[in-house]
Amino acid sequence: MRVIAGMCRGKRLKSVKGLSTRPTADRVKEAVFNVLGSRIIEAKVLDLFGGTGNIGIEALSRGAKFVYFVEKDRKAVQIIKENVTWCNFNEKVEIYPVDCFKALKILKEKNIKFNLVYLDPPYKLLIIDDLLEEIAKTDLLDVNGIIIAETAKNTELLSNFDHLNKVREDHYGDTKITYYQRN
Repeated sequence: MRVIAGMCRGKRLKSVKGLSTRPTADRVKEAVFNVLGSRIIEAKVLDLFGGTGNIGIEALSRGAKFVYFVEKDRKAVQIIKENVTWCNFNEKVEIYPVDCFKALKILKEKNIKFNLVYLDPPYKLLIIDDLLEEIAKTDLLDVNGIIIAETAKNTELLSNFDHLNKVREDHYGDTKITYYQRN
């Protein structure tokens, strides 16, 4: 697992030993960031289920302004911290070592609006619909913001969640990437 582009291009990131995390494959990550293009520059990013920090660090390397990581697994939080330090992004991140729904509540109370929200829960949890609904309800997405949901290829997602509309869906092997925007 490596940073693909930007100021940290080529840096190898640590991963969590064992099967507790499933980092986004480099080819999927590259495809997602190609779709985002310049939208990532100066973006405020929420990386739910941060895992190794792979997605958020890629965003920072490509010019994102700030990344909020949410990850409840203590080993993964430590790996995120190490990877963030390795890439010299300590001043550009906040890490919330709590459950994703609790984190959404905290971020709502702080009135933070995100340009990009990346959701990559463990496929077996089957909570992606609940997360999308909660994000729509808490109004965390900026007016022109985008949500990217990474799921197993056979996961069916609704087209709309409150004021969020599905705008794109791509498949990469066993992975499906679904994009939502505010309507």
